[in-house]
Amino acid sequence: MDDVVVGALPVVLPETVRAASDPAFERFARLARQTLGVPVALVSFVTADEQVFPGALRLPEPWQGTRRTPLSHSFCQHVVRTRAPLVVTDARLDPLVWENLAIRDLSVIAYLGVPLVGAEGDVVGSLCAIDDRPRDWTGTEVAVLQDLADACSSELQLRTLRARATEAALRAARAQARAEVSLADRRTVAETLQQAMLTHLPEPDHLEIRARYVPSHAGDQVGGDWYDAFLTAERATVLAIGDVTGHDIRAAGTMGQLRTLLRAFAYDRGEEPSQTLSRLDRAMTGLDVAGLATVLLARIEQDAGARAEGAWLLRWSNAGHPPPVLLHPDGTTTLLDRRPDVLVGVDAGRRRHDWTVELAPGDTVVLYTDGLIEHRDWGADIDLGIAALRRTLTEHHHLPLDQLLDTVVDRNGDGREDDIALLAVRCHPEDRARPAEAGPSSLRAIG
Repeated sequence: MDDVVVGALPVVLPETVRAASDPAFERFARLARQTLGVPVALVSFVTADEQVFPGALRLPEPWQGTRRTPLSHSFCQHVVRTRAPLVVTDARLDPLVWENLAIRDLSVIAYLGVPLVGAEGDVVGSLCAIDDRPRDWTGTEVAVLQDLADACSSELQLRTLRARATEAALRAARAQARAEVSLADRRTVAETLQQAMLTHLPEPDHLEIRARYVPSHAGDQVGGDWYDAFLTAERATVLAIGDVTGHDIRAAGTMGQLRTLLRAFAYDRGEEPSQTLSRLDRAMTGLDVAGLATVLLARIEQDAGARAEGAWLLRWSNAGHPPPVLLHPDGTTTLLDRRPDVLVGVDAGRRRHDWTVELAPGDTVVLYTDGLIEHRDWGADIDLGIAALRRTLTEHHHLPLDQLLDTVVDRNGDGREDDIALLAVRCHPEDRARPAEAGPSSLRAIG
């Protein structure tokens, strides 16, 4: 960043930030909106005369489309100037902002904004939650948004430093040809690591498990998406799916570490998924595993107290990951959209939660990464992507599980700019034989 002007407003945007949709910043805005239950959430960066929103959910038009406003519509400028959170219960009664045009034009009534810190230690913007009616923000909500803002700041700082390091490496490569490292070779290494993480799926009694992995077509990017499924020492079925922040070989390496740690933690303990994810948080801190990731960890066991014969119990904990979809035999779907906890790697002391649902014979649980529901034509509105996924599942619910996943990828994977990991499990009655195609062919990577 360049020097700042009087008033502490940056002259230019931080490096790597643009006034356009950015998948990483969209994710932090989405997590803030979901976790705090607000209609609007923004990742906002402030310059000397405007603010821009590379992460923005549910702003009214034309602001959602242009992703910028003048400072006359900015609450975030006060966060930048004071370097402190701004908590506004009712903007119409607050002398600091009651003349701000965002009240009239953007329906900003209640506002909670937390500073975003750039690579040089300067406050350059804010992660904010916005409500269109008065709201008393709780201390817990402020703390949660601070955790997310810290993680968002880390993403900003890492990408800025990475961009500078890349530029320096290119200069060195031109000066010393022998030091040149092929980006294509690096991608090959990362893709090889990803392929090695494609688990051989287990074959538990009366459960059919299938998976797909589709690499990104976005140039030289390599993602940190993964899935996993295995049987514990007690013969419970564990499902995991996750997405490490970033698109490079470092993200792929972090993905491998997290997958291995989760496998080891979940294998020989009959603990709740939330406890396993909490142990992963602590291990990442203690073992200095750098990175942030969304993870959904689930455990399936036969339900002795179920109302329906042959039913199963799905218990899961969600660390900021898109919600699973439950497909019923009649084609209806249920979105298991319980409030997610923060990403792993954010706060090792943060409490995590478990959720349960009973699975009847014929039910199918579908887990996926956000590459499946984020489309270049939809921007950051993952609700559209989830709705499209549910329609595909309903229309093709009668298909065998392998064909169903292929159809989901064909119908919903077009236009993607990120990797897709897809994992599904279907419950069969006890008197039904295992599908003939189960086994190694149940796992596929699609190029």
